[in-house]
Amino acid sequence: MLKFLLKPSLLAFLYCLFTVNSLQAVEVSKLDEADVPVSSRAVPERNSALKTALEKVIIKNTGTARSLDNAVIQSQLANPDALLSQFGYFEQNGQLLLKANFEHRRIITLLRQAQLPVWGIQRPLTLFWVAMPSEGDTILLSDSSTLVERQAFNTFSDERGIPVMLPILDLDELMGINPNDVKGMFADIVASVSGRYQADFLALVAIDPAGNQVRYRLNLYSKTTIDSLTPPLFSFNGTAENSAQAITAMMAALGDYYFTKYAIADSGEQVGASVTFVNIDKMAQLVEVEKYLKQLSAVKNATLSRIQGNTVTFSLDLFGSQTDFERLLSLEPRISVVAPGEFSASASPAGKAVYQWRLP
Repeated sequence: MLKFLLKPSLLAFLYCLFTVNSLQAVEVSKLDEADVPVSSRAVPERNSALKTALEKVIIKNTGTARSLDNAVIQSQLANPDALLSQFGYFEQNGQLLLKANFEHRRIITLLRQAQLPVWGIQRPLTLFWVAMPSEGDTILLSDSSTLVERQAFNTFSDERGIPVMLPILDLDELMGINPNDVKGMFADIVASVSGRYQADFLALVAIDPAGNQVRYRLNLYSKTTIDSLTPPLFSFNGTAENSAQAITAMMAALGDYYFTKYAIADSGEQVGASVTFVNIDKMAQLVEVEKYLKQLSAVKNATLSRIQGNTVTFSLDLFGSQTDFERLLSLEPRISVVAPGEFSASASPAGKAVYQWRLP
């Protein structure tokens, strides 16, 4: 299982890895650390940088900057040291930076106390097709591009913990698609050349000159359900000073969309549930399933309640609803729903889905 926060140097490697292993959602790491540029190691600047680092970590664990407006969060930001695990300094390209690591358990406890939704480490992967102006022409933005717009994706992905991919734009793709297909939001055409990328979502972005500014539009689709009549799951448009700022605005809006879809709040109620897995014939599978369930942002507690042959059932206490929990399960590439005819009727209560766990 991949555990990373997407970096520019990893994209070519990830493309191969995704293609070979058919992975989709991504386990995002480094959610509890942040780097902040500083001009010196002076104590006042260190304190300011630690506050900024904690802000970044809170945003990464919720997916939205709106979480910083919460009164409980505002109070904690005045004392970031209480959540701090360690910090240090390093230089990068001549710039001094402070790296801060915070205690994950305390961060999650803070968010729960603030009654804020928590976005777990399992996050959807979005493939972006971007048509944008460049040197008097309209181009498609590629993964290998050195333009500032490509860097804008990298920066936002790192700061918000939102995994993204851009196409490699090899000859096969360039023969099957052109910028007008993306500008026209022809999602079915774009989807037809996107099969090699095992992403969860497909984002079409059009950026056009508008006087001294640019106009932008984003349409988001589920990659598995696209035809010529499929409406977008989410749309966002506006104007910006330049293309890089447009990309940042669209990514922020997309982060807010994923926040409402995948971040789980504590309902304040006692929500019980159960989940059953079949074909568990190795202890390693049982250990991995339990470990996975306990780290989900929707799960307060998971207890193994039943073993019958190669079928296991866990009793759950949830922060959110059963629907929230099942939505998170759908992101895990190691989990698949088992057809009713493939397991005993006694394996699970009537009407409930039964799952299978695949070892890597």
